[in-house]
Amino acid sequence: MGEPEAVRAGGVAPPARQSVSRLVDDQGRVRFGIFSEPVEEVDGRQSTLVDEWDRPVSRWRRYWGWNQFEFLGGLSEELIFGCALANVRYAGTVFAYAYFPKRGRMHEFSVQLPLGWGVRLDRRPEDGTSEYRGWRATIRMRAGSQAHTRLLEVDTPGFRIEAELDEHTPPLQPMRICTPAGAAGWVFARKTAGQAVRGSLRLGADLYNLERLGMAGHRDWTAGFMRRETFWNWGCFAARLPGGVAGLNISCGVNETSFTENCFWWNGRLEKLDTVAFDYDRQNLRKPWRMTSFDGRCELDFVPLAQHRERIHLGVVATNFTQLIGRYNGWLCTRGGEQITLRDVWGYAEWHYAKW
Repeated sequence: MGEPEAVRAGGVAPPARQSVSRLVDDQGRVRFGIFSEPVEEVDGRQSTLVDEWDRPVSRWRRYWGWNQFEFLGGLSEELIFGCALANVRYAGTVFAYAYFPKRGRMHEFSVQLPLGWGVRLDRRPEDGTSEYRGWRATIRMRAGSQAHTRLLEVDTPGFRIEAELDEHTPPLQPMRICTPAGAAGWVFARKTAGQAVRGSLRLGADLYNLERLGMAGHRDWTAGFMRRETFWNWGCFAARLPGGVAGLNISCGVNETSFTENCFWWNGRLEKLDTVAFDYDRQNLRKPWRMTSFDGRCELDFVPLAQHRERIHLGVVATNFTQLIGRYNGWLCTRGGEQITLRDVWGYAEWHYAKW
């Protein structure tokens, strides 16, 4: 892809192709842009924040304004799973599910945690650890023994997952992006889709080999000082197609100030997309959706077939979250003009409102 320079508050940082080990420099300035090299540390405590009235942001607001989450998913014809750990200071959310499309069966675990008790997420998007150890379940996401692999360990009363997501197969170029959020904040995200998935899922006496299922994976690591009220739509798939491996990450409503995270992967190569419009029935999210990009390189229809929901309404913090599972049809077009046709590809779509 073309490599834009990484822009930071108060000036221009070194080009994104150079190594950016820390997102925040020694003067507390945050680098904005799309980065081709790893960002090893994302630490909001180091950044200089100025509020809407030109005043330094207090330590109290800085602490309570920090939000962070990680999501890992796997998609195949036989089995789909999703798992998320989120800490938004006032509350934490943990969920994991396993969906069996041919049977129409969904197995779910979910818990909401006051003040995020039991959820720990560190500040290293490339190789850090995210984990929950609490009542009835243990979930851990961590770096594998080899570079660019991610391990997921889920132990719930209903099912267990031991999976490795491998970004070497095929070699994936992650989407790493940092954008301003509102007048005082910023958000960093690292995303990939289309990596190989190995390991197993156990449900009762049944054991499923994820590699034999031809599963492809997705990872989303996001942290920052998000808008007090945040809304987004999101679409994603990962699939093995006759011509190669494809992955998608598109959104609307977040990470769209100066840069966007919209992209797809074809055999590991990152293909940047322009802004994407989501068309759906707000009163019935289970009706078909349509997603189209402004540059004409993405035209997709999405038919929801299952869902996972999270709803919290506690005044100071609230979440209305629906993650849909369904099939994508349509096409994507590479920069070189190659058209990738999609027929009944499994993926996710999301409607999410949050007050952090």
